[in-house]
Amino acid sequence: MSGVPAQDEVRLQALVRRIQEGDLTAFEQLYALTQADASRTLWHLVGNRVDVEDLLQEAYLRLLTAVKSYRGESRFRTFFYRVCSNVALSHLRWKRRRPEDSVWDLPEAVAEGDDPERVASRRQAARLVELALERLKPKKRIVFVYYELCGMSPDEIADAVGSSPNTVRSRLHHARLEFNEAMQRLLGANRSGGFHGAT
Repeated sequence: MSGVPAQDEVRLQALVRRIQEGDLTAFEQLYALTQADASRTLWHLVGNRVDVEDLLQEAYLRLLTAVKSYRGESRFRTFFYRVCSNVALSHLRWKRRRPEDSVWDLPEAVAEGDDPERVASRRQAARLVELALERLKPKKRIVFVYYELCGMSPDEIADAVGSSPNTVRSRLHHARLEFNEAMQRLLGANRSGGFHGAT
């Protein structure tokens, strides 16, 4: 969804109309078209691979109900990201009350013949990013992920999270500062041998 071409957006809107008319095969097609991006986005939002499948299921269950009220005022991906952010926010709030160890297994396809060193390096970079993201408060994390990793504009994000564009820009500014600071600390710890997230 993060890089949805215009024709895909038109296709998604057509599927939504069919779902609203009670065609559940259209929902299966919508799921097939959006599931990989939704899974990746939720992974970035919540950071714990074990939870992603459950959250993905919850997001689509909520979507099935929410889609009835979708009128096409915003792009479908913005509408769906609103559902994902609500699911992620509930989870992150719950997780803060009940901390646990994260499981590091970024859902990515490794191409056959990929250099193992490059794969290991990519995984370590992903782990560092995830650790830095975990240091952000939930609302800042969602804004940061949607802007930096999903390519959404502040206006789209504002629509997706139910906030104003100015609030989004402010959160994004603070999130970037905090993220960069966390990355510097983690990279410093990694160089001095104090980072254990990659093991």
